[in-house]
Amino acid sequence: MSAHLHLYQQQKQLAERANHRQLMCLQGSQTWCFTQTQQILEQQTEDYHWCGQAPSSMRSIPYAQLLGQDIALLILNMQQGFDANMFAAAEGAVCGGGVIIVLLPSEIQDNFLRYIKAAFNKHAFPCISKHISSAPFIDQQASHNPEHQAVQLNLDEQQQAIQDIIKTQTGHRRRPLVLTANRGRGKSAALGIAAATLINQGVSNILVCAPSKQSVTTLYKHAKATLKVATDFSLLTFIAPDALYDEQPKCDLLIIDEAAAIPLKLLITFAKRYSRVIFSSTQFGYEGSGRGFALRFQQQLQQIAPEWRSHHLSQAIRWANHDPVEAFTLSTLCLVDDENKNQEFSSDNPTIGLVASAQLLQSPRLLKQIFSLLVSAHYQTKPSDLSALLNDPDLSIVVMQQSQQVLAVALINHEGGFSQSISEQIYQGKRRPKGHLVAQSLTFHSGFEHAAIQCYARIQRIAVQPQLQGKTLGSELINWITNWAIQQEFDHLCASFSADQRLLAFWLKQGMQVLRIGTKRDKSSGQHSFMVNLPISEPGKQLHQSIHHAFTQQVKVQLPRQLQQLEPGLIQVLWPQLIDKSTSTDIVNALSAYINANRSYENVEYLLIELIYHCSLTALTQQQQDCIIAKVIQNQSWANLVKQYKFTGQKQAQAYIKDCICELLTHNQETTHHNET
Repeated sequence: MSAHLHLYQQQKQLAERANHRQLMCLQGSQTWCFTQTQQILEQQTEDYHWCGQAPSSMRSIPYAQLLGQDIALLILNMQQGFDANMFAAAEGAVCGGGVIIVLLPSEIQDNFLRYIKAAFNKHAFPCISKHISSAPFIDQQASHNPEHQAVQLNLDEQQQAIQDIIKTQTGHRRRPLVLTANRGRGKSAALGIAAATLINQGVSNILVCAPSKQSVTTLYKHAKATLKVATDFSLLTFIAPDALYDEQPKCDLLIIDEAAAIPLKLLITFAKRYSRVIFSSTQFGYEGSGRGFALRFQQQLQQIAPEWRSHHLSQAIRWANHDPVEAFTLSTLCLVDDENKNQEFSSDNPTIGLVASAQLLQSPRLLKQIFSLLVSAHYQTKPSDLSALLNDPDLSIVVMQQSQQVLAVALINHEGGFSQSISEQIYQGKRRPKGHLVAQSLTFHSGFEHAAIQCYARIQRIAVQPQLQGKTLGSELINWITNWAIQQEFDHLCASFSADQRLLAFWLKQGMQVLRIGTKRDKSSGQHSFMVNLPISEPGKQLHQSIHHAFTQQVKVQLPRQLQQLEPGLIQVLWPQLIDKSTSTDIVNALSAYINANRSYENVEYLLIELIYHCSLTALTQQQQDCIIAKVIQNQSWANLVKQYKFTGQKQAQAYIKDCICELLTHNQETTHHNET
């Protein structure tokens, strides 16, 4: 029997005895790996699934299609580089007793693959190559150790979860349920079974919201199997987060699955809007991080619904506890870091500096601290981001530390620096270089033909320990990065992010200005993206000034059109960047007929727009600012204004706007008089 076939059989035997998953590697040329794998497949009867490039005689499928399936044998071709997202997503479809075969190249040439190979060795996953085998033989005595024997499946946690989900719909209102679990715990199955049970009992309108329809495949699979009437399947409706936010549909129960991958702002809105809602989240997975979800969302949920309930599923049901593949995934790709869970941090006299990828490879503790902080801070951090930390030559890692504890971290992408020819092709829409977000957008979307020639340091991520937020560490980190970017002769320091008021205010406080606003909401975040920039070289300042002037002209046209639904609070934060404080006397005089007589709003609307773009709004209350922006700047209908701000009717709304304009004019006159004296 060949060594690779013997290795597979022993791994399969170990997996079946303990109801675990096992893993083995084949390392060599792609042709050699294909040959060995085909020989294994010829000798076993179980169905298999193959992800990545496959021999022409075999079918390969995208890893996203594995969601909701039960797999006994999985082949992952990692010859072109270890795809961390593929592994983290696909391994969850493998059941206890199953085996994963990973195909690796002959030469290990990048840092991330070295990291993965070392982790395979640490977790005692055997690897066999054409010349060298690290395949251990089964220790028959060890394999009979009680610790490695399959345990009887206990579904008590899952049954209780189903009851808690049902109670959310049938019990008291305003008692949302937060359901958390690692993968393989039956969370999605419990949601599907509970939803179908409620429909069987007569509930007719259940909404399921998730970042993508694929991510709720398992939920729908179990719901379909539980329904008594097949046509009732239509009562379980999927809706994307942005559609749920905009359309505000009514329902008997709202289930939000993979809540960790949905922005906090949307989750808070849904918690306020719906009285019967379930927030379900995978704690560690390829969909996003449940750690950040737990830290930020649950604190605010306490304010919204003090009687909220939680249920955590710890017992694995797709495999036995202490599964070696799960242990590898959590410790190597998701980097579970419990050491700092209750750590006390001090921010006195921290040090700031660059950390090289080679240093991270040699210091697993530092790597774990950095990635764990990034995961907890950003809802969309994925295993593939770990690969970028170790491999991307155009990524700089800036770390703030004290006493070997990471306090804050920032990731800086190096963008631009293209030739004039390539920049012109980007401008013409013929080229879209990967990874050059801001440089490309300012060239193509903003229409500046040679913008991509200049060099940009884009702050891709910035994270501060939750216990230390609000203590200016983020600003200190950006000050250091600014000086570093100047020394490295970048032309610009910039960032692009899905904006809320707090974030936008933070970036503008750093001296940056907005150069572009995305006209469509991001589907995953439900928010508009903002690009902010700080020019740091003379050519950069000249280009920045031109782009900024064009932006201020363009955004005035976009606000009542493409950006009509942009949150007024964001416009308030942006407003000082848009206004020209020199107010024309002619505008003030012309508006007196509107304030003191009966000239209609529609007849003076053009004057009101001109006035608002020449005034600070700080003299008005928060609601007054919101209303003025929504009506005058964004041209929202009177009906929408009445609904949103709860006026008794259009007449009251018109009177309110007139009062706001009167206050603005009065404040403007007082300010002008004060300046003259």
